[in-house]
Amino acid sequence: MTFISALKELWNRKVLVAISVVIALAFSILAVYQVNGTSISKRGTTEAHGSSEVLIDSARSPIAGSKRDIGGLISRAGVFARLMAGGDVVAQIAEDAGVDPEQIEVAGPSPLPGEAPGITEAAATLPYGLSFTEVPELPIVSVTTRAPTVKEAAALAAAAPEALRGVIRSVQKQQATPARERVEVRVLGPPQAKLEDEAPGAKVAAAIFFFVLALEIGMMLGIPRLIAAWRREDTEEAELAAAPDVSETGATLLIPHDGRNGNHLDRPGRVRQH
Repeated sequence: MTFISALKELWNRKVLVAISVVIALAFSILAVYQVNGTSISKRGTTEAHGSSEVLIDSARSPIAGSKRDIGGLISRAGVFARLMAGGDVVAQIAEDAGVDPEQIEVAGPSPLPGEAPGITEAAATLPYGLSFTEVPELPIVSVTTRAPTVKEAAALAAAAPEALRGVIRSVQKQQATPARERVEVRVLGPPQAKLEDEAPGAKVAAAIFFFVLALEIGMMLGIPRLIAAWRREDTEEAELAAAPDVSETGATLLIPHDGRNGNHLDRPGRVRQH
C-alpha cells in the first residue's frame, strides 16, 4: 500500500476519520482536564514550594581561613539535620509558622552506613511538608518546604533556622557552654518560595492526541485488509478441498510427441518407439 492509496482510502472514509479525530481529541482533553458534571477543572495539583539554607558555624569561624579544617562543622551539620527532623524542632517550626504540626510530613537525611534507619522519605499525603538534607562536603543544612500557599511555604522555610537556633541556644545555656565553643546558626539569604503546577500540560495532551489518532487510522487501514486476507485464505482452502485428487484416479498421463528422437509415452514408465 502506497501513501497515495492510503490517502485515497482515508478520503473515502472521511466520516470515520472525523469521528476518530473527535475521539482522539476527547482522550487528550480528559488526560489534562477533569469533568465534573457541567464543570471542567484542570487535573493535577498546584502547591507552593519553599527553601532555605542553614550554615553551621562557630564563634571562631573557620570559614574565613583557607587553611582551617571545617570537617567538624560538616559532621555537626549532619547531626543538626537529623535533629531538625525530630519532633521538638518540627513542633517549634509549626508554631512559628502558624501551622498544625499534625498536618506536616517530615523527611530527614538518609541513614549513614551502620546507622539505624530513621525518617528518610515523606509521602505527599498531608498538605504541608518539611525536608532536611545535608549539603555534601559543606557545613550546610538545606531545608525544603511544601504548603498550599506561597506565604505558608515561605513561613515554614523561615521558621526552620530560627527553631534550630532556639534549640541549640537552650542546650548551650543548660550546659553552660563557653562562648568561644558555641555553635552558631547562620541563615544563607532570605527564604525562597514559589507556586508550582504539577498538572499535565499541552505537550502531554498533544502526545495523547496523535497517539490515539495514529492507532485509530492504523486500525482503519489494517482491519479491512486482515479480513480480506482471512476470507481469501478460507476460499483457497475450500477450492483445494473440492478439487479431485489426480493421484487416485488411475488416469494415464499423456506427454506430447518428442520430435527429436521420435518417441512418446502412452503409459507411465513405458516408451513406444516409432
